[in-house]
Amino acid sequence: MMHDDKYIYLKRVPVLLYHHVSPHGFNTVSPGLFEKHIRSLKQTGYTGITFRQILNGDALPEKPVVITFDDGYDAVFHHALPILEKYGFKAVVFMLSGYIGKKNTWDLSLEPSDIRHLSREELMELSCREWEVAAHALTHRVLTEMQMQKARYEIEKSGRILEDLLQVPTLGFAYPFGRYNESIKACVKESGYRYACGALKRHQLPASVYELVRIPVYRTDGTHSIGKKLAYPEIPYGEYFKLKAISSLSRFTPLYQKMRRK
Repeated sequence: MMHDDKYIYLKRVPVLLYHHVSPHGFNTVSPGLFEKHIRSLKQTGYTGITFRQILNGDALPEKPVVITFDDGYDAVFHHALPILEKYGFKAVVFMLSGYIGKKNTWDLSLEPSDIRHLSREELMELSCREWEVAAHALTHRVLTEMQMQKARYEIEKSGRILEDLLQVPTLGFAYPFGRYNESIKACVKESGYRYACGALKRHQLPASVYELVRIPVYRTDGTHSIGKKLAYPEIPYGEYFKLKAISSLSRFTPLYQKMRRK
């Protein structure tokens, strides 16, 4: 695969976004439903790959899909990993590097109890199993509302922490809350990342590899919804507006973070 082909492929590959795979909670998908999603993908010919495989120029399957997990909760290791391995899928975790092994205290959580993020040992195990561990900043604050110097530190440091731990380059970055502007995007590129994931968009072919589109998956999504999410190059209007409505709830977390800092 030629250099330019990698980046064209990177922009075209369908990407699904999960957060928790857990039996309980609001922003979760249960392990049983998650397995139905993955089984359906497998039955319709999809194979789960990583962005790293594309950038490395690896031989790729006929119908690839990238399964991603934001924030890096330990439920990914305990619930999602066994299911994905059962169907021969790899995945990508965008890790909140400042919370490795710590409980979730940054989020306005609707979960029944505090949730722990992946530990150092769990991240190392995922990497050994050829999952990709990418960066999601340090503290999950809105980068576009920070002083540029602080935003740059969050962007650069988060990847370096993962590199020091896993001894592999951190290739990707996901903007917290999907929010970015030209300055933040430039900073991510200057920091050495080779791609970045942004927010939900109906049109799935981005202008840049630093604004890759991901389609969120929620506990309300059956296997029929997964098919709609993978429609290319534009997902149906009904599916798009449903996702926008659910995703809009995340705007309350930055307000919660600001109140805690006062």
